[in-house]
Amino acid sequence: MRLTPDQFLNYFEWLFDPKGLLQGFFLVLILAVLGFLVGFVIAMLKHGPGEGFLQVAKIIRELFVVDLPKTSFRRIAAIAKLAIKEAIRKKVLVVVAVFVVAIMFAGWYLDPKADNPARLYISFVLSATNYMVLLLGLFLSCFSLPSDIKSKIIYTIVTKPVRPTEIFFGRVLGFTAVGTLIIVLLAAMSYLFVVRGLDHTHEAKEISGDGTSGVSTLQRFHSHTFTLNENGEGATNESKGHRHLVTKEGDKIVFSKPVDDLTARVPVYGTMRFTGRDGEDGTGFNVGYMSEYQRYIEGDTLSSAIWSFKGVSPASFPTELNYDMTISAFRTYKGDIVTPVGGVVIFRSSDGLVESERIPFKVKEFLIDQRSISTKLKGFRKGQPAELDFFEDIAKDGKFDLVIRCQDRGQYLGMAAGDVYLRAKTLPFWWNFVKGYISIWLQMVIVICFGVMFSTFLSGPVAIIATISFLVLGFFGSFIDQIVAGKIEGGGPIEALIRIPMQSGSGVELDIGNPVLENAIHVADRGLLIGVQTLKSAIPDFTQLGTADFVAYGVNLFDGLLARHLTICFGYFLMTSIISYFFLKTREMAA
Repeated sequence: MRLTPDQFLNYFEWLFDPKGLLQGFFLVLILAVLGFLVGFVIAMLKHGPGEGFLQVAKIIRELFVVDLPKTSFRRIAAIAKLAIKEAIRKKVLVVVAVFVVAIMFAGWYLDPKADNPARLYISFVLSATNYMVLLLGLFLSCFSLPSDIKSKIIYTIVTKPVRPTEIFFGRVLGFTAVGTLIIVLLAAMSYLFVVRGLDHTHEAKEISGDGTSGVSTLQRFHSHTFTLNENGEGATNESKGHRHLVTKEGDKIVFSKPVDDLTARVPVYGTMRFTGRDGEDGTGFNVGYMSEYQRYIEGDTLSSAIWSFKGVSPASFPTELNYDMTISAFRTYKGDIVTPVGGVVIFRSSDGLVESERIPFKVKEFLIDQRSISTKLKGFRKGQPAELDFFEDIAKDGKFDLVIRCQDRGQYLGMAAGDVYLRAKTLPFWWNFVKGYISIWLQMVIVICFGVMFSTFLSGPVAIIATISFLVLGFFGSFIDQIVAGKIEGGGPIEALIRIPMQSGSGVELDIGNPVLENAIHVADRGLLIGVQTLKSAIPDFTQLGTADFVAYGVNLFDGLLARHLTICFGYFLMTSIISYFFLKTREMAA
C-alpha cells in the first residue's frame, strides 16, 4: 500500500487546496458557461438570436424560481418507488446469486500459501463487489428513461405536475436504494467469507524441556514457534500476517484464534526529510528505479531519513510507543538477494540534545514491521548516557524526531513519508470493513448519477457506451496525463495511427519526410489531448476513490478521507442534476 502526498491532508486542508474545492468550483463554472453557450447556439438556430437568448434565460429562471422551490418530496418518493419496482422487475437481485457463486468457488483460486491470506481475501471481496456494483449501477441507470420515452410511458409522467428535477432525483434515489440493498447483502456475505475463511487454530507439536517454548502443528500451510512466561502466557511468532496468543491450561497448551490479521490500525504520520552522506540536508538517493515514490539512504554513512512528529501525548501511548515500518532494501552485492539489510532507529528530541540508544532492525521487505519501545528507555542526554522518560526527555511538548539509518556498507534502504508511522491504537476491523463498503457505495451513486444524466438525452445503448467511457477515463485517466506531459513515447492518437502502417517504433522520432506536416500532426495531437484532458478533469478519479488497500492492509480509513469522498460524490450529484434538468427541460419528448 502506497500513500500519496494528498492523503496526508486533513479534510479542510484538502477542501481549500487548489486541487480540491477551488478546482471543482472553477470546473463547474466552466461547464455552466459552456452549457449556456451550447444552449444559446441551439436556441438561436431554432428561434433567432433574440428569441434564443430569451428561451435560455427563461429555463434558467424557471430552475431557481419555479422548479426548485416547488419540488415535492412526495412526488420524488413516488418516482423512486416506481424505479425500485422497475429494477426488481428486471431481476437485478440476480447479482447477489452471482456473487454467492463467486465466493463459493473463490477458495479454489485464492492461493492458501500466500504470504498474507487476510490481505488476499479482503482484496478479492472488495474488488469483486466494487466491479459488480458499478456494473449494476451502470445498467440500472442507463436504460430506464430511454425505455420510458420509447414506449411513451413518459407521457403519463410529464402530463402530471411532475418537474424535471423530481424525475432526476426520483430515479437516482430509487436506483440508489436498490443498489444499497444489494451492497448490504454483499457486504454481509463478504465479511462472513473473510472471517470464516481465515479462522483456524493450532496445537502444540514440540515443547521444550522447561515448557516455555515450542513449535505448533502445521495448519493452512504454516506453523508457528511460541514462548511462554512464568505465568503460562505468551504468543507465537508472526507468520502469514498473523499470530496467536498462547496460554497453558494445566498440562495443555491452548492457541487462540488468529490476531493481528484483521485489524484497523490508527496511524499517526509525520513529515519526512533526508540528510546526505555527511549529515547535511538532502533529498535522498535515486537507485535507478523509474518510480520516485521511495527515496534511498546509503549504508554506513550519516545519510538518514528523519520523520518529525508532533502532538504526541502520553494518553495515546501510556506505557509503550508503537510504530510500524514498511521499508525496502536495494542490494549492491551481486547474486545476494536473501541476506537482510540492517538499519537502526533513533528517537531524538527536536533540538537534538536528547536521543535514545540505537535500536537495530533487519528489513522485512513487503511486510509491515510492527515494533514498539517502552516509554522508559536508555539513551543519551547531551552525549552522556542516561535513563530517559520518553515524554519528559525526548517529546517534552509532544514533538520529536524518528531517525532511520542504514548500517550495511554499500547497501541502501528505501522509504517514503507514509512508510513509517506511529500506531496510536487499533479499532475494530468490522467498522473499517463497513467504511470500505461506504466508499464503494459512493462510487455507485456517482455512476448512477452519470447514467441517469446520459439517459436524459441519449438512447439506452448510447448512454451505456457514454457511461462506460466515463468509467474507463475514471480508472485509467492517469495514462492521459502521462501522454500530455510527454512521459510516454509515441505521441498522440494521430501520430500513433500514422506509425502503425509505417511500422515505426515509439522510441524514434516521427519521420515522414515533411517537417511542416509533422509539425501539424504534433499540434493537432496536442489539441486533441488537451481536450481529452479537460474532459477527464470533469470525471472522478476512481483510483483515488477506492479504499480497498486501506482495509486489506489493516489501516484505519480515517473519517477525513471518507468526508472528501462524500463531498466529491455530492459535487457530481449537483453537476449531473443541473445538466439533466436542462436536457429534460429542452428535449422534445415525442422524439
